[in-house]
Amino acid sequence: MDDSRRIDTLAVHAGAMTAPCNAPVSPPLYQASAYVFEDLDDVEAIYGGTKPGKIYWRYGGPNGEAFARAVAELEGAEDGVGAASGMAAICAAFFTNLKAGDHAVVTRDVYGGTHAIVTKDFPGRGIESTFVDACDPQALRAAISPGRTKVVYLEALTNPLMRIPALEQAVSLAHEAGALVVVDATFASPALFHALDHGADLVVHSVTKYLGGHGDVGAGVLVGSRVLIDAARTYLVRTGATIPHFEAWLAHRGLRTLALRMERHSRNAEAAAAFLAGAAPAVTRVHHPSLPSHPQHEAAARLFPRGCGGMLSFELSDGRAAVDAFIKGLRMIEVVHSLGEVGTTVSYSVASSHRGIPAAERDALGVTESLLRLSCGIECSDDIIDDLRRGLAAVQERG
Repeated sequence: MDDSRRIDTLAVHAGAMTAPCNAPVSPPLYQASAYVFEDLDDVEAIYGGTKPGKIYWRYGGPNGEAFARAVAELEGAEDGVGAASGMAAICAAFFTNLKAGDHAVVTRDVYGGTHAIVTKDFPGRGIESTFVDACDPQALRAAISPGRTKVVYLEALTNPLMRIPALEQAVSLAHEAGALVVVDATFASPALFHALDHGADLVVHSVTKYLGGHGDVGAGVLVGSRVLIDAARTYLVRTGATIPHFEAWLAHRGLRTLALRMERHSRNAEAAAAFLAGAAPAVTRVHHPSLPSHPQHEAAARLFPRGCGGMLSFELSDGRAAVDAFIKGLRMIEVVHSLGEVGTTVSYSVASSHRGIPAAERDALGVTESLLRLSCGIECSDDIIDDLRRGLAAVQERG
């Protein structure tokens, strides 16, 4: 060994990687926290955007950029940006478009985490808000204040009751008033629904759910026009909430099978909903847009012709005690307070996503102690139904 190359120095610098001249079959992982500059001219060019390059993990890496671009392409958007979580993406959508004195209209069925932002964080920032039944065009019209309302926030399919907003009317009313429309499309995914095609301005997803799809990613993504996404990207960089490299790599891998998975998720949910709808008296109500009893059944057929994803919810006849018995009777389906994974899971909304919402308000929304949310995976539908049957048998035995 050349004595000039001391082992401690050599260990730091040995084995420099050379990128192959031909492309890999899948996106490589760039798990680097920072990047090297050739000289000060290089620094100025990369920071100034006149030369492509990366700076530091918080400014975004190649994997996050590729993943966000892929989602933007699937959604038909100009641009996209990855975030450290779905909530980080939602915050970017809100706080780059709302300031003190502004007003937001928010669907009353909103996810519990989003509800907490609106009720806990908006007031401290001087932002006013109104919760509204977004399925009712007249309620939307009454809530939107021209010149004052800056954001109308909807969910493509609500959590957990699977309600569908009056999207076209909301977009028309919002734009007439000078407001943006933000749609959380997590339950639908871009495999089933494109909110931008219906006039929405921004679409947000919790990547943790269907986009990642395998229960191993925590991330979010926001897509829309280049101007809006540039502002969101700046916010995420400033707050340290950009998507981590490995999560972006995993999510991009999951995205490649999204269409196949969503087709099976949707079919299984329809089969489970039909089974549960015929399971009286233990089951008193089933919430899924494929059922004629659903209040937005016709809208679902028009807006979601490829299916409504894997989510549904149902109510048992004897409250929390029946829910407990049902869960204990299951053998395959596990209690998981997330969704969109390849395995079927069940969750109890009053103890998880809606835990922080006052009980009276939850009850008014229909999120009661009798309600269970089911996330249908990609197993054989017969096996899912068999396990649901076991849970219902346990409820009947208890009675």
